[in-house]
Amino acid sequence: MFGGQHHPHMPPHPGMGHGPPPHHPGHPGPHHPGMPPHIPPQHHPPPPHHPQQPPHHGPPTMQQRQQQQIEANKNNKTMSGKDRAPSLGYCDFCLGDANENKKTGTAEELVSCAECGRSGHPTCLQFTENMIISVKEYPWQCIECKCCTLCGTSENDDQLLFCDDCDRGYHMYCLVPPIKEPPEGSWSCKLCLDRFQQKAATNRPPQPAASNAAAATASS
Repeated sequence: MFGGQHHPHMPPHPGMGHGPPPHHPGHPGPHHPGMPPHIPPQHHPPPPHHPQQPPHHGPPTMQQRQQQQIEANKNNKTMSGKDRAPSLGYCDFCLGDANENKKTGTAEELVSCAECGRSGHPTCLQFTENMIISVKEYPWQCIECKCCTLCGTSENDDQLLFCDDCDRGYHMYCLVPPIKEPPEGSWSCKLCLDRFQQKAATNRPPQPAASNAAAATASS
């Protein structure tokens, strides 16, 4: 064999012959048939670091407490998670039962305190239509057992407000924003304002007092 010649079926040896070298820097070199060409690795900048937000440990919102109360009611529990007290079975006001309201002579379902079991007819308790709907959906508490829906305590009971649509209790200083003075007339919590809207107690026009209505009737 002479220099520069090679077997017709054999690839030329690198460096033999007078042609250009098989690979030049900066240019793609030869590759094996069927193999993908060599692609230099790409260098991507690392993703930006976002520090993880710490979990929220503040007091629960009204909506969170409402959901907790609904779940407690489904599971026959009190607001604090204890087993619900059994109903005493009679109305504290008229001494009737679910079969008979002693004042009206008709059957009426009793509402029972989840904490102590004391009961009453909604009409004897002077509940509004909105209250009758609401108290069936959470562990209702009588006036003796009432606590703040937001903080769960009954301390400073002179600072407790009672919603005129659901009968839940709220400390004035637990509300967001806090209330410094008790509101005049009817008051509805945010849950009931969102639910009942124009039918909420706060948004209803004031009704004339019974004495004023009687006086007006007598004068006419």
